[in-house]
Amino acid sequence: MQYKKRFKMLFAFLLALTLIIPVTVSADELESNEDLQLNYLALGDSLAAGINEKGELAKGYADYFALSLKEVEGLKSYNKGFAVPGYKTTDLLNDLKNNVSKSVINLEGIQKEEIDIVTAVKEADIITISIGANDVLSFVKPDQEGKINIDMAAVTAGIKASGENYHAILTNLKQLNPDVEIFVMGYYNPFPTLENYKQQLSLLVKTLDGAVKQIATANGAHFVDVASAIAADEAKYLPNPENIHLSAEGYQVVADRFFEALLSLAEEEVILTDIEGHWAEQYIKDVVAAGIMAGYEDSTFKPDQALTRVETVSTIIRSLELPDVLDMPFADVGDYPHEIKMDVAKAASIGLVKGYNGYLKPEDKVTRAQFALMVSRAYTAVSGQAYVPEKKAPYSDIAKLDAETQNAIALLHELGFNQEKNGKFSPSKAVTRAEAATVIWTFLSLAEN
Repeated sequence: MQYKKRFKMLFAFLLALTLIIPVTVSADELESNEDLQLNYLALGDSLAAGINEKGELAKGYADYFALSLKEVEGLKSYNKGFAVPGYKTTDLLNDLKNNVSKSVINLEGIQKEEIDIVTAVKEADIITISIGANDVLSFVKPDQEGKINIDMAAVTAGIKASGENYHAILTNLKQLNPDVEIFVMGYYNPFPTLENYKQQLSLLVKTLDGAVKQIATANGAHFVDVASAIAADEAKYLPNPENIHLSAEGYQVVADRFFEALLSLAEEEVILTDIEGHWAEQYIKDVVAAGIMAGYEDSTFKPDQALTRVETVSTIIRSLELPDVLDMPFADVGDYPHEIKMDVAKAASIGLVKGYNGYLKPEDKVTRAQFALMVSRAYTAVSGQAYVPEKKAPYSDIAKLDAETQNAIALLHELGFNQEKNGKFSPSKAVTRAEAATVIWTFLSLAEN
């Protein structure tokens, strides 16, 4: 089974912000956060560069998109140094052909470091492009009386030429980096206050969007429609009638569209061969489609396979925003990667796990009682208060457990965790992937409501 792993994990990071606890991989498959982070390259014109409605250089959609990635711990590097105000498709194409070098511009501003565009493209995991408007807008000129002179012959020729250049740009990018995900920005009506020309301008935008969308799709790129988003509040997003550039709010809306397009990559259908008829079939399909959990390379999910302590601890901790901790209280995790050890240290610092006489026993299976405690303690770490059940869990075999564990089991019961038919919780029984899928998806549904 093949996955766009980086993007699925980004989706999981986003869900983690609402206290979803992704239990997805085995101990051997656990990776560091850095391994899952993305190198983001923004190419294009003034919209990517960040020219605002006052004509000043500020934050553009690329900056807000980068910030969105950063907020979910998904950003490794960001560069908009090749986004230049006034650029046409010919300019970007020439940059690629000539392998120009420019200063890196990231969220901290212009850097001393320079990089050539070929290297930047090869290192990128994500590329966004906004280009082509300047190819056509020079033939659409409003005058001081609010009239627009449209040279339709020139506009038609401009659309054709920019389309050919766009195709060459995308082909070049894919040749340099076949694995990169490219997101192409659509267009919007730059003159919303000219009421008498709205129909003409709307048709022009649709024509441009249609041409670019077709080219993007043909080259394996993703088209991002923004026209409707900007049209939803033109006064707010395009507040200056004498300037075609967006406000900060407008750029944020565009960035949101890009982020939605990125997350949609996690929604690809996955066929699992061993879940048909399983009691948790729909839960498993839901969590896999959402990117919260994953199947295996042999197209199985292994729904009844037990979870280990270290994989459960690590994935829960990565769903929380916790500071680094230096003290490691367990002596048996030294052979794990640094990031895994840091996760375990953080887990110990908030009492998520307490271990056994200085040992975590990382490869031991997680019991139901232990899983309940981990989920409950994660809830406490995020909410700042312990979970208090409305009533006790109705199981006959938990009376001898301490109050914290009984309350934690009540939480899992309310999330539909237990599948036993004999009135027992079976606290010593190992947690399965199917049971984890049930808890996670129910938790997500409750959070959304």
